[in-house]
Amino acid sequence: MKTEQKLKIALIVLLIVLISLISFGGIFVKQTKFVNNILPDYSWGTDFTGSRALGISVSTSTNTVIYDKDGNVVEEEGDGTTTKEEPVNPEETLTLENYKEAKRIMTERLKRMGVTDYTIRFDETNGKMYFSLPENSQTDTITQFIPTKGEFRIIDSETEEALLNNNHLERAYWSYNTTETGTTVFVVMQFNEEGTEILKNITNEYIEYEENEQTKTKNVSFMIDDSSLLETHFDEEISNGILQLSIGTATASSGNFADYAEQASELAILLDVGQLPLTYSIDENRYVISDITPSILFIPIIVAVSLIAIEIIFLGVRYRKNGLLAGLSYIGYIALYLLVIRATHTVVTLEGIVGIVIAVILNYIFTMYLLHLLKHQEAKSLEDASNSFKEAVLNSLLILIPVIIISVILCFASWMSVSSFGMAIFWGILMSFLYNLVITRNLIVLTTKK
Repeated sequence: MKTEQKLKIALIVLLIVLISLISFGGIFVKQTKFVNNILPDYSWGTDFTGSRALGISVSTSTNTVIYDKDGNVVEEEGDGTTTKEEPVNPEETLTLENYKEAKRIMTERLKRMGVTDYTIRFDETNGKMYFSLPENSQTDTITQFIPTKGEFRIIDSETEEALLNNNHLERAYWSYNTTETGTTVFVVMQFNEEGTEILKNITNEYIEYEENEQTKTKNVSFMIDDSSLLETHFDEEISNGILQLSIGTATASSGNFADYAEQASELAILLDVGQLPLTYSIDENRYVISDITPSILFIPIIVAVSLIAIEIIFLGVRYRKNGLLAGLSYIGYIALYLLVIRATHTVVTLEGIVGIVIAVILNYIFTMYLLHLLKHQEAKSLEDASNSFKEAVLNSLLILIPVIIISVILCFASWMSVSSFGMAIFWGILMSFLYNLVITRNLIVLTTKK
């Protein structure tokens, strides 16, 4: 064996060891005072994390409205005024069309926030929705975010006259800009043709001005529902219909940037998806604990590790040197496969674990088949070994094409358990071919003597 071949094999072995250490151990970096693993966590399904049961109903609350003697709405009670309790959702708005539109907006918000492993039940008679959400660090935020009405207005700060609203928005998204002083996060609002013209007029009217030798400002307020996000005036005319709303201040801290970006993303989603046609309230919010505990998982994990060890020992006994190298490559495949599961944020459910097990078994079968060809075809040169490898890959590919097609179809299933299973199979087979072509092929084929 040439020195060049030995060097390549040594590098491949080191690469496999490195991948395994990263996958099974992690990458730990000191951040502020703590050392954290910077690898993304596994996206566990509700089978393992538990779930949040959320009931959202059309609100039956009322607002107290004050009328003057002429029937006009006023702010305070006085002579001749009357008060009336009016529902926040008038009777004429309680329609199936509005219920369905509310459902569409809420599910779109979940989709935009990256929530996938959830279920929803919808009562068409009263518009009530029951959500089952995965329990994680974002669940509380998501729970409050879903039923927010999301009514956007730009109003006159003094008169509270509405100047712009959701109907004038064409789209909204978040962005950032980095300068010497730090990074500033923005929510970018792009208005339609009518909104662009109104915004142009607003930016010329709500400005800083001089009156009686005093500097004054005419301000507007940015409102979401009844909360004021910002009160400000404009320094220059905006004629292109694009308004940037800064979130926080310019920062050089990655932690602050992440917080501002999260706030900007949530606000952009709220604006871009649109406001709910009805006011909703949460009437059920409880945690449903998972039946699967770490102690239950301990035994299956030990069994799986033991089986993998037995498989590798079997390869070494049966195929000697090639078997040991294939066993080492097999460990590297599992490590890299699990890294891909993490990096792609594949939701791991019970069905997804079954898919991972099947993918690992398929890779082991491929390894056995390759070693069988190398042994029985008596490959005595690099060319012979390479041909055996090509034959193994081609035969495996022909057999697995239907499985690949089915797995791709399952990936797009609305039922998360099915989607998780399909994603696990798809990534497992794809990584098996790529990994074996790049790693296993060079590791085993290069050891064949000329």
